[in-house]
Amino acid sequence: MLRRQVRNSPIWTWPTHPGFLRHTMNDNSIPSENLSSKTAGNSEKLISAVIMNPINNSAHSVAPQFNAANANGAHPSASSSELLSAFECPVCLDCMLPPYLQCPSGHLVCGSCRPKVTCCPSCRGPVPSIRNLAMERIASTLIFPCRYNGCTQSFAAQEKVEHEEVCEHRPYSCPCPGAACKWQGALPEVMTHLVRNHKSITTLQGEDIVFLATDINLPGAVDWVMMQNCFGYYFMLVLEKQDKAELQTSTANTQMFYAVVQLIGAKNDAESFMYRLELNNRRRRLTFEGTPRSIHEGVSGSINQSDCLCFDTNQAQLFSENGNLGINVTITRLSDAADDGSSVSSGRVCKVDK
Repeated sequence: MLRRQVRNSPIWTWPTHPGFLRHTMNDNSIPSENLSSKTAGNSEKLISAVIMNPINNSAHSVAPQFNAANANGAHPSASSSELLSAFECPVCLDCMLPPYLQCPSGHLVCGSCRPKVTCCPSCRGPVPSIRNLAMERIASTLIFPCRYNGCTQSFAAQEKVEHEEVCEHRPYSCPCPGAACKWQGALPEVMTHLVRNHKSITTLQGEDIVFLATDINLPGAVDWVMMQNCFGYYFMLVLEKQDKAELQTSTANTQMFYAVVQLIGAKNDAESFMYRLELNNRRRRLTFEGTPRSIHEGVSGSINQSDCLCFDTNQAQLFSENGNLGINVTITRLSDAADDGSSVSSGRVCKVDK
């Protein structure tokens, strides 16, 4: 409840449109009828952002503005946090982003949760469907923290959405190829998940190993997966065979193999390594060098862009023996290569020597 202020002090009242503050002057106390019944819900929390100055009897809104510290990813101030609480979704508890829709009583729900509710989650009234333009104007002056634990950065509304799509602190998905496993969790939990739920995956120790894929002549799309442990990290080696239906002609080969390495770790860590894949048999050699993908990125991007070791079934037969294909895998840490004075290419190298 708002109390009477000293004479000639400014009073904040609510107009008929919820969520919008109007600055008025009044010599008397605030009549109760000036408070609209629609001020319930998130809009009421905005009152806490008003600070009365006893020296000059003036009121100041402390809605946070963009500044150098916030632009660089600093946490919002205490006053900003109070104001941000008015934008908290009552369902998922994340910060709501524009556009804002409210129920007749002024309660809001975020755009992600709104399709899932059949009534207002706060008052059980109609589903929020009334546009609140005032809240959107206020939101345009705010910075919102990233939703993921461990991330200390804050952004404007649209930048927050773009950042969270690539944030290194977002949950990790199971790195195994295919869509069968829906597990998600923190990075330290990934290897525990793989050991417990994907026991068929073999782990080899050392920076130079041989990845042996058996029965490569099996029909249809097939995946081969193996783990490599070196330099204190785990790397996942993936060989995929895909059918290319769009290439089906009387002369085109319709199956392709893609071999790629991904790091069980963040993108920044992956950029500290290089990997080399080599097929070698009967005086022929096919090689590829590149930077491992983080499991946040997955292998699909490399495969779609052919940014990996690529070969068709005819080439696979040249390097296989009895239906088994051996791929030499070498992991190099860039800091070690620099200390040795050797040169490691950061580009893609694919060649066939006969």
